[in-house]
Amino acid sequence: MAREKWLTSVGIDLGTSTTKWIVSKLKVVETSGGFSLPRYEITERRLAYISPVFSTPLLGESEIDLQALSCLLEREYQQAGIKPQDVQTGAVIITGETATKDNSEKIVHAMAGHAGQFVVATAGADLESLLAGRGSGAAARSARQPGVIVNVDVGGGTANAAYFRDGAMIGTVTLHIGGRLIRLTPEGKVVYVSAHWQLWAKQQGYESELPAIGSLLPLAALRLLCKRMAEHLYSCIISGGHAVRCGWETDVLLVAPPAGELPMPGEIFISGGVGALMDMSDSLTMEEIAKYGDIGPELGAQLAQLASRHGVPVRQAEESARATVIGAGTHMTEVSGATLYYDLEALPLRNIPVGICRLPPADDEMQQAVRASVQLAAGLYGSGMSDPPFALALQGGGVCSYIRLQKLAAALYAEYTAAAPESSVLLVICQNDMAKALGHALAKRLRGKRRLVCVDQINAVDGDYVDVGLPIKEDMVPVIMKTLVFHRRESGEEQA
Repeated sequence: MAREKWLTSVGIDLGTSTTKWIVSKLKVVETSGGFSLPRYEITERRLAYISPVFSTPLLGESEIDLQALSCLLEREYQQAGIKPQDVQTGAVIITGETATKDNSEKIVHAMAGHAGQFVVATAGADLESLLAGRGSGAAARSARQPGVIVNVDVGGGTANAAYFRDGAMIGTVTLHIGGRLIRLTPEGKVVYVSAHWQLWAKQQGYESELPAIGSLLPLAALRLLCKRMAEHLYSCIISGGHAVRCGWETDVLLVAPPAGELPMPGEIFISGGVGALMDMSDSLTMEEIAKYGDIGPELGAQLAQLASRHGVPVRQAEESARATVIGAGTHMTEVSGATLYYDLEALPLRNIPVGICRLPPADDEMQQAVRASVQLAAGLYGSGMSDPPFALALQGGGVCSYIRLQKLAAALYAEYTAAAPESSVLLVICQNDMAKALGHALAKRLRGKRRLVCVDQINAVDGDYVDVGLPIKEDMVPVIMKTLVFHRRESGEEQA
């Protein structure tokens, strides 16, 4: 009979403007065991409390006011009818201008009173893309059907696109396209135009169409500007990041170039604040467009109108507004010394984000596959405060012969050293039973320059966090996996 337990978890979404706090109940079921290491699955989610949306307490432009935040959380615990010591797991996602190392350290301190395991993540554009894609259902959909699904999270200032295949993110790209690039009064008077949009319009020969600050923007001109914005977004996403077709090398709207050429998507999800406005009328008045003081409603309407013109299905995400993490599922596995390799000085490790590395079937593709995975993980987590900045979870690839193992070790050593030169630890998580052998092969190459931890028979997904504790009896090492949880089933269906 499957063993199960219920966890009380909290999710805190802490952004530049607003903060939201959620209490959830998570049912965790052991789905296998016997002669293999147990595996766990979150089978049920129940929202116990949802806070109002608060203004984020700040000191200055982006520094979190820790005292005010602590008071806010204390009041919300009382409102929810629970105590901090009742919480077993939790997740704090810090986004926007507040996503700094100093703020992350403050939040870790603020969570010190909790008895449970907490994930604290500062989310740059790439990590926001991953979280949005998981929250919208795009990641789960890509696991159920062949091909590539792209989730484009369109907010006020940027559009974050995440490409998913087989449930894993394979690439991202972020553009300066969003609803607040032009800000308006209810009458249509222009109060702000983004510098990025001004440069792009000049580059494309549309400079004469841009309104001057303080001028009245005609409705027809506004619609044309939003149409151009939507067209450019679709063109870039569907081009797959090809520099010639999309002009990444010269595009001033590009936040950062993609790590490599991205594949043609089979379907596009649109989420985010602007995505939530896609079902609005395509004949809005100026007052209706400017109800939020910007062009978001018209941009959403243009994204909807142009959705059928590019040969790729486009759908408004079921969870259109930015996905909110409701907590973190957690489970502990004890890994025996027969299936791991570790340097004692590297332990314990806490809250290490996990990047997925899918091993290719062919040995001659190993270096390229590892390079792409390491670069993607470095883009997601490289600016974080942990050492190592990320763990690499190896998946797939079939039987690992001696020659293949050596090629894998060489690729991991070379690519990780290049991507994380300041890291003092390399943490590798193997899905298959090969950690001991791979650890020895890596140790020969590391030559003591980095400490090494290599564990196996652990399943992980993009966005997981891992703890590896100090050895306990007879070389047994505790491994704790923490999974960010959204208000939806993995199948994409809503949880009642």
